[in-house]
Amino acid sequence: MHKHRERNGSLSRDLGIPSLFSIATGAMISSGLFVLPALAFSVAGPGVIFSYLIAGVLVIPTMLSKSELATAMPRSGGIYYFVDRSLGPLAGTLSGFAAWFSLSVKTAFAFVGLGIFMEFLSPDINGRLFAMISCVLFTCVNLRGAGHAGKAQIVLVAGLLISLTLFAGFGLTNISPIRFRPIAPNGFSGILEGAALVFVAFGGLTKVTSVSEEVRRPGRDIPVSMSLALFIVTLFYFVSSLICVGVLDPSVLSSTGMPLSEAAKVIAGSTGLTVMSIAAVLAFLSTGNAGILASSRFPFAMSRDDLLPAGLSRISRKKGVPWVSVVLTGVIIILFLLLDFIHLVKLASTMKIILFLFVNASVIVMRESRIHTYKPVFRSPGYPWIQILGIAGMLVLLTKLGQSALTASLLVIVGGTIWYFIYSRKRAQREYALLHLTARIFPRELVKNGLVRELAQVLRDRDNITEDRFDDLVSEATILDIDKSIDMKKFFRIASENLEDSLCLKKNEIDRLLIERESDSSTALRKGLAIPHIIVPGSGRFSVLLARCREGVDFGGENSPVRMIFVLAGSREERTFHLRALMAIAEITSSPDFDSKWMKCRNIDELRDLVLLTQRRRVE
Repeated sequence: MHKHRERNGSLSRDLGIPSLFSIATGAMISSGLFVLPALAFSVAGPGVIFSYLIAGVLVIPTMLSKSELATAMPRSGGIYYFVDRSLGPLAGTLSGFAAWFSLSVKTAFAFVGLGIFMEFLSPDINGRLFAMISCVLFTCVNLRGAGHAGKAQIVLVAGLLISLTLFAGFGLTNISPIRFRPIAPNGFSGILEGAALVFVAFGGLTKVTSVSEEVRRPGRDIPVSMSLALFIVTLFYFVSSLICVGVLDPSVLSSTGMPLSEAAKVIAGSTGLTVMSIAAVLAFLSTGNAGILASSRFPFAMSRDDLLPAGLSRISRKKGVPWVSVVLTGVIIILFLLLDFIHLVKLASTMKIILFLFVNASVIVMRESRIHTYKPVFRSPGYPWIQILGIAGMLVLLTKLGQSALTASLLVIVGGTIWYFIYSRKRAQREYALLHLTARIFPRELVKNGLVRELAQVLRDRDNITEDRFDDLVSEATILDIDKSIDMKKFFRIASENLEDSLCLKKNEIDRLLIERESDSSTALRKGLAIPHIIVPGSGRFSVLLARCREGVDFGGENSPVRMIFVLAGSREERTFHLRALMAIAEITSSPDFDSKWMKCRNIDELRDLVLLTQRRRVE
């Protein structure tokens, strides 16, 4: 099994719904709202309002898919980790580079926008220099920890949403309906082209999954925060573009670089212009902060998996921050600030769409691989049709972005492939879900359950499971999987033979004790479940045996046939632990749908993991 390289500690879990909502919202509301409406209007006309709605709808399948993957595998790196563990290290390498690159470009673009608006607010300011200083500042904020970055994000997004709410309240009363005619001068094709152009604005929604390892309750917090952010931001996009179209002359809207600020000027004069420009500054700051936080986790996660040099996975002891990756990402963003962004932004949008396509495919592969330790808390509704629609939607958008963006993306993919074969291939030897899927057709030697074990550990980390003595015993216990129906005495003989060595007791003696215990009172405690338990002579002895009988063991009485059997055998001084083990089994077997899950397990490894990973109270 592949083991992560841990560097000087582990990541801290400081993020909750407010921070996650603010990261997702702040990552979406920047250039997508304060710059792109003007560019999209030039191709979609007044139909730009529908372009935003279409883009918002098309991102829903990916949001649902990412929510499922993130609650099943809350690991730093988000989309990289999901693709790597589902489609393999080559796809993981490509997705990691693509996600890191596209998100860093988008973050740098936010800092450029910040500089432009700061120059407008104060002509004495050098916008490019201000952008660089801001990048350094937020890199330092992120070095203090995800908790500090999340708190800063909450403040920025709160101020931004208040400003946009005021803009919507005053703007909706100033709309002129005649400006919406014709609604689609370039037809539906123009609206779709506008949707492809503004789609990058929604790319920040799923940034929260890249920090899922630092979330307190990922199973609840990630789906809730992303759904809430998508609804609120899509509403603001729609209303804000509606106001821009309704109050600005078409020639002004198609040429301005600050459409919301221009609309605010029409509505409330210079005061409105200043307020919305300040809101734009807050938006760009929040995007820059969230971008550094999220994008720095991609090289960190790739380094842990041996796809990048080991130094990038170092974690600071005091803050629990991947500081090397944060610093490197900050430096790369500063370098991007020196470049021309027209083609880079198109490239970032194209690669984001490709990544979203990979995510929807990953859910299908994970589900169909039937890995029993893949246990998402949130499961995407409408599977697999919602994922298929998501893939189809991404393919449609790709056709609208132009040949140059696709060619540039191909160059990045080729470069990533070369890196994989030169550096990563020999270092990253691990299983992935696609192998498990093909193993249903080809020989089973393709898989050795390394991914199963890794995901089991992910579940322990996710659910804060600290293994106790009972877990240790189950991990080492003999598990019997019996196909045919047998009677109780024959089962006891089989169990005694398997317990003989661990208890250092003759099998005949164990068999006798089991029969005597059963004669006192039946250990078939409920329909389908029996827990035979005995006191054995000697000291320091305790063993557990688990058994499943598909056709049932006849224990007699109304609770037969029994298909789940837990045999406990311990010496007298272990009586206290004996009772704890009984209570643990009772809690495990009373969990929802345990009986059906028990019968659906395909082998003894799945039976063992079912017992170990079922939620229960543990005694340290």
